[in-house]
Amino acid sequence: MTDIPISLSQVTADWLEQQFHAAGHDISGIIEFNHSPMEGFTGAMGEVGIFTIQWEEGSDPNLPESFVAKCPLDDDIARLYNEVMQYYVRESGFYADLVDQIDMRIPNCWVNRFDHETGRAFLLLEYLGHAEKGDILKGCEINVMEKLVTDLARMHGKFWMDQRLREIPWLIDWTAESLKLGIDITRHSWKTLASQEPNRYPKELFTVLESTWVFNTVEWLGHYAKRDWTLTHMDYELDNVLIDDDGPIVIDWQSPMISHPGVDLAWLLAASHTEETLSVEEDFLKLYRDTLSSSGGPSWSAEELEEALAWGILYPVSCQAVPYLQDVSAYGSGADRMHQRFEKFLQGSIDAAVRWNLVNHLQPLI
Repeated sequence: MTDIPISLSQVTADWLEQQFHAAGHDISGIIEFNHSPMEGFTGAMGEVGIFTIQWEEGSDPNLPESFVAKCPLDDDIARLYNEVMQYYVRESGFYADLVDQIDMRIPNCWVNRFDHETGRAFLLLEYLGHAEKGDILKGCEINVMEKLVTDLARMHGKFWMDQRLREIPWLIDWTAESLKLGIDITRHSWKTLASQEPNRYPKELFTVLESTWVFNTVEWLGHYAKRDWTLTHMDYELDNVLIDDDGPIVIDWQSPMISHPGVDLAWLLAASHTEETLSVEEDFLKLYRDTLSSSGGPSWSAEELEEALAWGILYPVSCQAVPYLQDVSAYGSGADRMHQRFEKFLQGSIDAAVRWNLVNHLQPLI
């Protein structure tokens, strides 16, 4: 049986000392340890808090006094999603195997624990309290979006069709059996939304989504798996970004996988857009194409990138009914923002699918 606590409130100073020693950090001991929720954070799959530690004299002077602590929520729905998507398997694996190879600003990891038998996990990450949390409801400045696009394209180009990724056991692709566990809930939510809001999707788009991802999921998972691939973040949007004077810092590496890159870029632009960024989206697309090519990826034309975006938005636009219909009342004061967030995810995905001509790009395979 694992010793990993089931919630952040169960973490003790003694247990933390053991984890720091096991991770190879030079500590004399902990004088005082405090835990508080992260202000303004409402997680659907995990618990996040701030740990503050007063170290005994003689401990490594470079050790910070504040950390971000993460663990899965002790909740049936969260457990289901984590089983389907393997979120904590992947985040733990990312910090163990890949973080040093990514040319982005990413928080340091001090303690990394995961138990495969129970699914319990614990991460202690760098606390960047000076940085502003990204917000998809507010958007960001053009220069921040440019940096996010550039960093994404560099990662995609660097790992383009890199067979070494296939040797990492936790790094799934679209053939992973666990992904099929989400089919029933996606279909149920789709039918419910179609009944409650029959005009939410444009008719032609609705028909294509039903005949592809929603009710022919296994075949379209196969189509996804056959496309050219790279390393992807898979939840690359502003709520997973911190911003300081030096630019964006990318967090929440719970979903990295081997995938075609259109999913990352499509999700960033669909979920985090503002009227200002939409007005210069073509500039972002050119920046992505140029950086992808110069970083080791293909030299795509504008038309080829639009096709990649259409394919990329297929998965989120087909599945956004699930979070959109989720009961968020348990999130208390954060419930209103959570609902607004899911509304923007849904409508942003629909608008992007129209903007990038999803129907025309996918119609030949139907």
